[in-house]
Amino acid sequence: MKKIILLFGILLLTLSACIEERESFIISGKATDFNGQPLDSVTILLKNKAFENIYETLTDTNGNYSLDVKKGDYYCLYAIKLPEYRVNKLEYWMWNVPVYKDMTINPQYDRMEIYGINAFEPQVTPQETYMIYFRPMSLAKTLQIVSEKELDKELFENSKQTEKLLENSTTLINMSPECITAEELSIEINGIKSEIVGINRITEYARGLHYYGYCVQVLKPQNKNFELKYDLISVSLHSKETGEKGKGEAFIKR
Repeated sequence: MKKIILLFGILLLTLSACIEERESFIISGKATDFNGQPLDSVTILLKNKAFENIYETLTDTNGNYSLDVKKGDYYCLYAIKLPEYRVNKLEYWMWNVPVYKDMTINPQYDRMEIYGINAFEPQVTPQETYMIYFRPMSLAKTLQIVSEKELDKELFENSKQTEKLLENSTTLINMSPECITAEELSIEINGIKSEIVGINRITEYARGLHYYGYCVQVLKPQNKNFELKYDLISVSLHSKETGEKGKGEAFIKR
């Protein structure tokens, strides 16, 4: 009996060592719209901080995809269907992707892009809140700018007139909703909906211009999982102003 227990213990240690020695992991998931319909032929890209594409694949007819990824920290993962981009949809983004185990990431997107999510804890005890920044970008408002500037819509859809969108502009490009309410916004931390305690519209500087973004303060969920090294923050927006929906996500290290 003791020999059996000893052998079992050795087997467990061996299996544990094998798991720790893994050098790559699988990122998989399903791309859908906000009605749960699968999106086929969506390009899934994993990038480094230089915005170089490190891994790339396409979703199948059921919206499913899989990437075999070397372990490490990646700047972002994003999903885009090129024929639809700037025509009737934008993109999905997930930031600060820590690949140290097999992961499921389910991109969901439509006409409202939730870009550049960042979060931090205010320096006050108890550390019960996150301040979350993101820039929502509306396709409807972007196409309005295209129309006002009399750009060639087809060239813009093919990303050939991106810079002209910014030419001869004022210092502010307004692609975001004029306001966002707590009823339009849903923020989850590790899959648990968080209470929103403040929403502030601010401006962000990038590429020589300013854009509108939002800084939202939320309470952290009470049932925290302290075994996790990261919090997964999910931001979903359904704008009453434009009728558009969008979602973005980010991992924040504890």
